[in-house]
Amino acid sequence: MKLYAKVIAILALPLIFVVAYALCPIQLPPPGWTFSKINLKASPTPSQGGEMAQEVSDSVPSTCEEAGEAAPDTSTQRILFFGDSMAEGLVRRMADYAQENGYELARVVWYNSSTKLWASSDTLQHFIRKYQPNFFMVCLGGNEQFLKNPLEKEAYVRQIISKMEGKPYVWIGIPTWKGDTGFNNMVRQCVGSERYFDSRSLTLRRGSDRVHPTFGAANLWMDSIASWMQNQHSIRMQRPAKKATKRYPLHLLQPTG
Repeated sequence: MKLYAKVIAILALPLIFVVAYALCPIQLPPPGWTFSKINLKASPTPSQGGEMAQEVSDSVPSTCEEAGEAAPDTSTQRILFFGDSMAEGLVRRMADYAQENGYELARVVWYNSSTKLWASSDTLQHFIRKYQPNFFMVCLGGNEQFLKNPLEKEAYVRQIISKMEGKPYVWIGIPTWKGDTGFNNMVRQCVGSERYFDSRSLTLRRGSDRVHPTFGAANLWMDSIASWMQNQHSIRMQRPAKKATKRYPLHLLQPTG
């Protein structure tokens, strides 16, 4: 028993020394020894620990915030601009903006197309797989301005939105030439006013068909859209100083049927 008592005493002496030193207000390390003194009073209480954990968690985006539509990364923007013949002048001017702001751009114009065609075909998915865009621009509905019941097209609009898989987008409304029957309002309600550029208030010079804007007018139209995008979505859309020299993909699809 005496032997065990001696062993316990030998082991206890260093522990007693360390605790006594830690509690001592004066640092007196033995010669040749180096200690980092621990301030036991500074150790967090359970309530303090909870506050520290809260500070850390507040610095990390919540799951709900991350689950929403992601803000576009303007340093790596890959834009897919698609639509009907109304988009032709816009996509040409958009090439100037893409070059000026350092974006990649793919353009698809499907003549005489409709929301039904884009929704029910795999055309959009094909170009998404091909170009892997992280931002979309849509100009569609030029052939659906005078429908008796535009609400019948709502399902197609929502299907097109679902094909974009939650990535950021803007939908450019059609600049009406003889009014409409409610198609533009239906689209705006589907996509939300923050993503919808309403073109109906613009006065644009039309081509010989008195429907489609001239390329010059489309340039001004695109300038208005770009200014709105920069203010509404914080996307860098610096106005081009010159016409694009880079050849961006441009697909002109012919009518079907």
